[in-house]
Amino acid sequence: MVPLHRQITSTNTLDMTRIVVLGTGTDIGKTHASIAITAALADSGIPTAALKPIESGVSLHATTDASSLAAVSSIPIKPQPYAFPDPVSPHLAARRTAVTIDFDRITRWIDSHLARVVLVETAGAMLSPLNRDRTNLDLARTLKPDVLLLVAPDRLGALHDVNAALHALRTLAPELPRPTLLLQPPASPDSSTGTNADEIAWLGIAPKPHVFPRAKPTDRTTREAARALLAEWRLLHA
Repeated sequence: MVPLHRQITSTNTLDMTRIVVLGTGTDIGKTHASIAITAALADSGIPTAALKPIESGVSLHATTDASSLAAVSSIPIKPQPYAFPDPVSPHLAARRTAVTIDFDRITRWIDSHLARVVLVETAGAMLSPLNRDRTNLDLARTLKPDVLLLVAPDRLGALHDVNAALHALRTLAPELPRPTLLLQPPASPDSSTGTNADEIAWLGIAPKPHVFPRAKPTDRTTREAARALLAEWRLLHA
């Protein structure tokens, strides 16, 4: 749990809280959760910037994750540093366009958004490579978040995926804050959907995760779930 403000030192000085969103896999609901959290903060009058610095599979004729996040942000969002057309791992999408993903460029771009809360959604899974040597986890370490959100799908395999991700966090990035877990219902539920949150707690893998409903991120039920998450982080009153 964190206070709403912190003092950061960068190209600008601003009291802010930084949230980084990681996932145990890809296409599991990170953007859905990020939109809901941002909308709940904006509803409460808290200036919030929701950012996705890297995105692959970007089409000129389709809504992107970055544009969806910008639409619910309460300040103007600048064009993302890296948007690649190929729907593949960011490192490969970058290589196909002869681009190297630069963490310094990403940090400067994030720091240029002056908001009380800055949420940064990563691209792909936690250990997805961003270049030859660095992953999304390395990006999270560079950004030094106050809050870390780990998103996993509420389906068969969640116990392994969450356990493996937490082990990687403890081993590779012990300085990061203890992550909050969020389970997202999959498009096609299986026999384990609805049981994984309790099992994660019962097995001692982690405290019981939050679970979001299978609804649009701006629906009332989803925003209520987001508010409960933000209240736990002391970013909103319960």
